[in-house]
Amino acid sequence: MSTAYTLRIPQPEARRIEVEIAVDARGQRDLELRLPVWTPGSYLVREHQRHVDGLGATDPQGQALPVEKIDKNTWRITTGGAERVIIGYRLHCFELTVRTNHVDATHAFLNPSAACAFVVGREREPCTVRLELRPGWRAWVALPQEGGTFRAHDYDEFADSPFELGTEGSHSAHKFQAQGVEHELVVWGRGDFDARRVVPDIVKIIDAEAAIFGGLPYSEPYLFILHLNDRGRGGLEHRRSCSLLVPRFSFVQKLAYEDFLLLVAHEFFHLWNVKRLRPAAFTPYDWARENHTRLLWAMEGLTSTYEVMALRRAGLITAQRFLEIWAERLTQLLRTPGRLRTSLAQASYDAWIKHYRPDESTANTTVSYYLKGSVVGFLLDLELRRRSDGARSLDDLVKALFEKHGTAPGLPEDGVEKAAVALIGGDGLHAWFERAIRSTDELDYETALAGVGMQAALLPAEGPDDKGSVDQELTAPGQSRSWLGAQLREKSGALEVASVVEGSPAQVGGVAAGDEVVALDGFRGELKQRLARAAPGQTVRLTLFRMDELFETQVQLAFAPSDTVTLFPDPQPTPSQKALRERWLFAQWP
Repeated sequence: MSTAYTLRIPQPEARRIEVEIAVDARGQRDLELRLPVWTPGSYLVREHQRHVDGLGATDPQGQALPVEKIDKNTWRITTGGAERVIIGYRLHCFELTVRTNHVDATHAFLNPSAACAFVVGREREPCTVRLELRPGWRAWVALPQEGGTFRAHDYDEFADSPFELGTEGSHSAHKFQAQGVEHELVVWGRGDFDARRVVPDIVKIIDAEAAIFGGLPYSEPYLFILHLNDRGRGGLEHRRSCSLLVPRFSFVQKLAYEDFLLLVAHEFFHLWNVKRLRPAAFTPYDWARENHTRLLWAMEGLTSTYEVMALRRAGLITAQRFLEIWAERLTQLLRTPGRLRTSLAQASYDAWIKHYRPDESTANTTVSYYLKGSVVGFLLDLELRRRSDGARSLDDLVKALFEKHGTAPGLPEDGVEKAAVALIGGDGLHAWFERAIRSTDELDYETALAGVGMQAALLPAEGPDDKGSVDQELTAPGQSRSWLGAQLREKSGALEVASVVEGSPAQVGGVAAGDEVVALDGFRGELKQRLARAAPGQTVRLTLFRMDELFETQVQLAFAPSDTVTLFPDPQPTPSQKALRERWLFAQWP
């Protein structure tokens, strides 16, 4: 008999649920019950068991059975000869993220991997799920249902199927067809969401990504769960659904809506890359500990490459904007000193202790496998096109990987590199991968861009909002600006130091993250503007609070570094370069 789960929400206002698990003892003297410590797709041990309250067990007659907690997330139940064991506990649900559980009077969002324990040794057995909800509540979940009971082939499928629960009045649901398959978008929360705009754009993204692989990897209905909130943002992929969390006013303002579409494209591409093509280290998941791999740059980074490609191919951004995004990401990478200290492979391996726990040293000591991985994917696409004279691209690589490694035992650690080399022949790419993935050397973007008749210039930022740009011809840089080397953010009328760049004037002057800048040269007004107007080489007097203690320091401002990328076309491209550029951009440009 399958493991039978019952989820109850008798009092959603209390922000908790009740979980019941019924299992056959099968003559075992003891059963071990374990709750995962992490949620797949989010590589951090989050200790979900800290939300468990009052776990107990009984036999079918209601007699209590001994329960002993034997480690941080495992309980041992002595069956006492009972044929069937019923386990119950309360789970507190007040974290609104895509990885955790959230319950209030209007809805419940439940991630089974963060909510429902399993019997050790029975992870591969079928599961059933029954819901006991308040009148008027209903469920949205990508699991088949029979007579009020949801069914999963095993615990992995159950854990990979989040539940959105609540009243019709607190949700809006929108069904639509894409690639001949039924899809549904369920939205919780209020804002400026407009289904008439959003749904057609999601269909365009689905079509663009399915075209790479020759169709969708599923035929059953697919579910998008969208939560609107005050400020949080996130996404999490699942095999037949995804969870999205965005600020409630993300659907009118241009860049905010673009960010939402990038999030949709990212999570949907994970259907192929991570949910089916996944590292051998994840096959199967170990729910009790970290699952280390040096391939997160490919799983998340290449997915971040395709989020931009998908929007361009879907016609949701222009060729100009496509190039601007890459100029911005190249700039962001060049402004991350940690790229010169931690390789992309090592950043992937260390995700469990570093990526989701940033601190004031993060930018100086490591690099994001999302950011650098997406840039590497961007350059790898150009490199494959250049080396094959347009006959091959990143599309061919991800499709070959999916076809060869899209099922168990999964993608070996050297699988991406081997597939890329096999795709175009020769050994030239080995050195490219060594530099891009396993070293801390600067990436060679000039050679890759040259294949499509593009060039990149490194210039000082023209202002605090200059994140990189695209131009149809390179223009002379403006007057050199001064540079403090500290990221500042507004806080209660002062400027708080968010981070300090390694070797910058701010660091030399003793400025640290967490300091509050309250005056410049003795005056507190217009701090940002006056700092921006200061000349390179000028010494300024900063007045700061550190842990409520006032102090002053002298800082000599430097010339702004050349860390801002401007992409522009080669003024004299060859016909081959122009042809490759047009096929790459899906448009003539400029």
